[in-house]
Amino acid sequence: MSIDTIEKPQAVTTTLRIAVASKDDIRIDQHFGHAESFLVYDVAADGVTPLGRREIAAHAEGEDEDPRQTILRMLADCKVLLVAKIGPNPQQQLSTVGIEASDMLAGKPIETALEMTFAAKNVDHGSSAVDASTFRLMHAMLRVSDLDRALEFYTTQLGMQVLERRDHKKNQFSQAYIGYADGYAQMTLELVSNWDHEGPYSDGESFGHIAIQVRGITALCDRLSAAGVKMPRPPRAQRHGENIVAFIEDPDGHQIELVQTPN
Repeated sequence: MSIDTIEKPQAVTTTLRIAVASKDDIRIDQHFGHAESFLVYDVAADGVTPLGRREIAAHAEGEDEDPRQTILRMLADCKVLLVAKIGPNPQQQLSTVGIEASDMLAGKPIETALEMTFAAKNVDHGSSAVDASTFRLMHAMLRVSDLDRALEFYTTQLGMQVLERRDHKKNQFSQAYIGYADGYAQMTLELVSNWDHEGPYSDGESFGHIAIQVRGITALCDRLSAAGVKMPRPPRAQRHGENIVAFIEDPDGHQIELVQTPN
């Protein structure tokens, strides 16, 4: 969903069904994980039509059903879900049933957010080429079974330098970025060691993704979505830092991370 300024939009969607997570029924102000209900709207060029509130408890199939499964079913007719915050895992789950969940309009009045979303989805991107003049390859991510061994190889045998290393206790993995003298000015490698993985990775399992630095990420992702590109994770702000990231897939299923930095 784009909040970028776009010139000469052309209508390509007649009606867009959008769900909203809101505590006060005025703004996009509720975390996905805290929501017990969602407001649903049909949005068209001539205005916004409220369709009412959908309660998770009322749609659950039994007391033991996972609330996420209930949400996937009860919002299956919606194309977009606007929330104040959402994690990558539920965002990816929603994308599997065709729902683009976004926290990019957090804090906006509901009607404004609905109008912005509809306008962004009604741009004909087919007549213009992608402006990639500022895009660049950032890194390739590889999963490794032993991070210290991998770092020893790349630094000793290939002369790379460790640019950054972190341990993520909550998500149980270690991460290192390595490269050459220019550091992040040129493409780097991201090495990831998952603490719960034992033994070597099989062929094809170790590759994670490539990352591309882009500008205008929300407009770019709207364009990609309109072209039918699979997008497991629509744009969202990183939990730590100011980058906005999204994940798409190429025709062979390889994951590509799109990153918009503040600068």
